[in-house]
Amino acid sequence: MKGNSIYLKAKVVHEKMYELSGQIKEEEKEIIYNEYFTLIKKAAHLGHPDAQYDLAQQYETMNYLSVENPKYNPAKCIFWYTRACAQNHAAAFNNLAAFYESGIGCEKDLEKALMLYKKSADLGDSLGKENYKIMEQQLRS
Repeated sequence: MKGNSIYLKAKVVHEKMYELSGQIKEEEKEIIYNEYFTLIKKAAHLGHPDAQYDLAQQYETMNYLSVENPKYNPAKCIFWYTRACAQNHAAAFNNLAAFYESGIGCEKDLEKALMLYKKSADLGDSLGKENYKIMEQQLRS
């Protein structure tokens, strides 16, 4: 799979980032995070579905330290989740559905959101299953 070796390197850096999180200064955390971000971005551009999903996550509202993310960008989230969905990434379908359900970064489309949650559920994502059931019930009421 294209980008797999880069993605594996990124995962090693990611693990290191969390292992050292409480032991190093903020500047060092930022250096490690930037290394991770660069690797994940390269792998995503090469078409690795997990890297595409992980890159989309880097543009979500919270960053790796669970604080407000300066890289927050709904349009980039939607772009990368869509790319991962094109490769049947179950969790990406769930996360993309949330954008269409809320209308953040895109036009609100409840039918599309429900379809995306269903696809996520069909691919075995537990959150997708839960969200599909919830949304289906809400639309029936």
